[in-house]
Amino acid sequence: MKSKYLRTVLSILGIAGIVAFLLIPNKKIYECLEKDLSFHQYGDSASGIAFAELSPAGFKCELLKENGNCGVGFSFGQSKMDFRNWSLMDSLVLELQGSENLKEVIVQILAFAPEHTDINERHTMKPLLKELKLTPEKKRYSIHMQHFYTPDYWFEQQKVKNRHNPKRFYAIMGLEIFTGWQNKTETPLELKIESICTKGHSNLLFVILICYLATLIIIAISVRTKN
Repeated sequence: MKSKYLRTVLSILGIAGIVAFLLIPNKKIYECLEKDLSFHQYGDSASGIAFAELSPAGFKCELLKENGNCGVGFSFGQSKMDFRNWSLMDSLVLELQGSENLKEVIVQILAFAPEHTDINERHTMKPLLKELKLTPEKKRYSIHMQHFYTPDYWFEQQKVKNRHNPKRFYAIMGLEIFTGWQNKTETPLELKIESICTKGHSNLLFVILICYLATLIIIAISVRTKN
């Protein structure tokens, strides 16, 4: 009789734990890139690019060829210990201001692919990119992580088949922002970067719930075994 009463109490406690988990607001996580992050230019004069200015806060450039791209890139380091883990992040949030002539930029995440990536060879990093339409005024843009995609040319370069194109964000090596496909040549282009952040949700409450329910299950099994 006592064991039956105890199992009832444990069931009530389990249901109460689930209800509490559903009622407690999920805590949001914001992680922003540092202002002193290592940066480099995207594009060069050989590919028809003329840079007027480059910094972590943006760039000024001019396209001399239609197929050229100019922009800025950020490196998170050459060691696996320095890579960013964005697997729990839902979105990439950017606060940008483009010049009137800058209609589109491409946001490109560079991920470590264990089977193909050589840390010292940039072209082996797996690109995850998304085109972003701009407006002249300063604006906050949010890109859901699942909207990033890997272009076909990377799979062709690595001589591998594109099977389901899995998106993995657990080892991010860098990030690049550069001019897109719809920008005019011989026209000054400028982008100001106010902030680059990732947004996600904490899974701490979920972990606590799993441990809580597991404890109740262990107690229920131990009581049943003794009987």
